[in-house]
Amino acid sequence: MKPKDTPPARGFVRRPGYPLAFQPADRPVRIEFDGVTIVDSAHAMLMLEDGHAPVYYFERDEVRMDLLSRTNHSSH
Repeated sequence: MKPKDTPPARGFVRRPGYPLAFQPADRPVRIEFDGVTIVDSAHAMLMLEDGHAPVYYFERDEVRMDLLSRTNHSSH
């Protein structure tokens, strides 16, 4: 948790009222690809950001990392 005197992140300086929510998913989340379960999570988090599709975040140990490969894609 950030101390109260820490300045807001850069994007929030420009848009201080920007709607963003990060909350527990309201149900378990299971993701399959080509019949193979990639994620089976009872602890998923959901990020709701204005102007963007909802995004799920998972605990690493709930993801079949052995089925994924690294890319150059990143976000912030």
